Amino acid sequence: MKQTFNPKARWDRNIPRQENNPEENCGSLDEKIDALVWFKNGKIFPRIFTWKQKKYKIKNISYTWQERRGQELITYFSVNTGIDLYQISFNNTIFSWRIDKVIT
Repeated sequence: MKQTFNPKARWDRNIPRQENNPEENCGSLDEKIDALVWFKNGKIFPRIFTWKQKKYKIKNISYTWQERRGQELITYFSVNTGIDLYQISFNNTIFSWRIDKVIT
């Protein structure tokens, strides 16, 4: 069975926010992080990332996609640490890692 890309299935689009729930913690970020990654068969597999001097071990990568921003190619990863879900990204042009979103 061949998988096809469904843009409506991306978890980072139109995340519903509950205005009456102040404890909901779903925030957009744009902060630099460090990452320990594996390269295998031309693909990147992040394993650990460091954010605000704390290390987060990645249990699994649930989704990966790429987007162009001008001439830059950004690879996005939806990663699960076992506690929280994060969106991190790798800028293939300047070799830089960022944390984009966290969903607790």
